[in-house]
Amino acid sequence: MSGMSGMSGMSGMSGMSGMSGMSGMGGNGVIVSEALVLNRAAIVGPFVGANLHVNEPAFDKPANLALWADGPRIEACFTELVEGLIFRTRSGPKEAMLEFANLQASNIQRKPLVKLRAPTKPQFKKQLDLVAAYADLRADRAAEIVAQTGLPVAFWSSVVGLTAHRHKKTLQLLDLMFSLCVHVEMRFKHIFASLRPVAMSPQIQPMIETPGHGSWPSGHATEAFAFAVLLEALLNSASPTSGTPNGTESHEQLQRLAARIATNRVVAGVHFPVDSACGRLLGTALAEFLAARATGTKVHERGFDGRLFEGPNGEPLDFSLHQSMDHTSGHAYTRSAGTTGVGNAPLVAWLWEEAVKEWA
Repeated sequence: MSGMSGMSGMSGMSGMSGMSGMSGMGGNGVIVSEALVLNRAAIVGPFVGANLHVNEPAFDKPANLALWADGPRIEACFTELVEGLIFRTRSGPKEAMLEFANLQASNIQRKPLVKLRAPTKPQFKKQLDLVAAYADLRADRAAEIVAQTGLPVAFWSSVVGLTAHRHKKTLQLLDLMFSLCVHVEMRFKHIFASLRPVAMSPQIQPMIETPGHGSWPSGHATEAFAFAVLLEALLNSASPTSGTPNGTESHEQLQRLAARIATNRVVAGVHFPVDSACGRLLGTALAEFLAARATGTKVHERGFDGRLFEGPNGEPLDFSLHQSMDHTSGHAYTRSAGTTGVGNAPLVAWLWEEAVKEWA
């Protein structure tokens, strides 16, 4: 999943039915182009100048996003979304932080979003025992693991009924979410430079190609939990005020799916359980950040301290959804009691509202 540009797994759902002759001309491009030249020469007649009446688009308005193709629309939203994100490190405790500064505010302040501390090398070595044990599940999960190597849209679709023909803007919002995850996770992976399990033992023998970037945090886990949290928030925004929101109803299945996608990477032999745990935290925080930028709400600073991710006697700890992420201190997962505003991103807000309409 990490490192893939765009959402080819999603765009493949649409099939462009009925538009095959218009979508990128393919191998017949030269023939079609020559035919268009001949066709114009036959029908154009004497040139009469500009005679169509068009409305001039407004200057710098979010609604102009409706005019653009999917790729440029998402790129415009992405540049707005990452504007103001700042990475900071401290070498003493080997700590890295993601901060945000609203560059459009009159009083620019840096506000913490995520704080990470990596496990120690001895902890990773202990985690290797868990990775070796998970290898026993490879025969049972091989089909899932291979299907989830790219971007497993079909899995999310099976939970919430996501379809290409009804939820085009939702797919674009997920594309934006994916791009944000890769942008952030790759920087953290570089900072911590954690080795993969295969580097620690010749007996791990991963069943898929080991990615060419750091192990901690897990990109698959980050992206999976970001999708789970974002879809839940989106569905809740679209639900009627009476009754239980649809996102809340889907919470358990979305979280279980994210956890299974993350764990399957451990089964495959390319990640440690602690990678998944950190990815869960990071993906949750990034989805909350995107939703807050779209809706003008606030976020809690979140943190993960890998040094605390172990049992009471120092034994390796497995990843589990039962581990609370809401402790204020003293645990691997932390969540600040207070909230902080991250401003409003008008372009992201436009895409969010268009996606909400698809579920109303």
